[in-house]
Amino acid sequence: MTVFPFPELDGEKEAEYEIFPINLTRMLLHTQGQTLPYLKFALSFRSAKIPPVVREQVIARVGAVAECEYQLVQHKSEALRTGTSQEVLAQLVDSAHRRFDDPSLTALVAYVDSMVKNIGAEQDALDAVRTCFTDGEVAEITLLAGTYVLCATFLKSLRVPLDDGPVDWAAADANLREVRL
Repeated sequence: MTVFPFPELDGEKEAEYEIFPINLTRMLLHTQGQTLPYLKFALSFRSAKIPPVVREQVIARVGAVAECEYQLVQHKSEALRTGTSQEVLAQLVDSAHRRFDDPSLTALVAYVDSMVKNIGAEQDALDAVRTCFTDGEVAEITLLAGTYVLCATFLKSLRVPLDDGPVDWAAADANLREVRL
């Protein structure tokens, strides 16, 4: 397997990398001017209307359905930290598991699964998720899932290697506030 190389880091790229120093960021630095706007957009979901627990459940499910180990490594600990139990997380990352004790989680998973598999949710999945979430939340969930499908495509296509461990999200949040990303 041919390894897609990381770009060489000059002073400007090194400064961008240090804002969010993970392998995803480093690989994004191959692009001309997209790294910081992408990070700003993707990380903006950390202050979205949807609760952090829902955000991380969506990301974990996209990672599972897209078979993106990188996303799962980076977000499983954050899913636990934001309120998902070990049991539910194990079920979320099992793409064959579709029924949950919480009906809103069952609707959310069906919606995310439908979006990822069909590149657009089926009407029944949309109707079901709308019974559990506001229209604004559904819009954010949709955009979040789509963003992480894009991210999974980038990570898997360029075979971005796993980092040494998951992001320290509290430290990342503090760093991102400091640089006003």
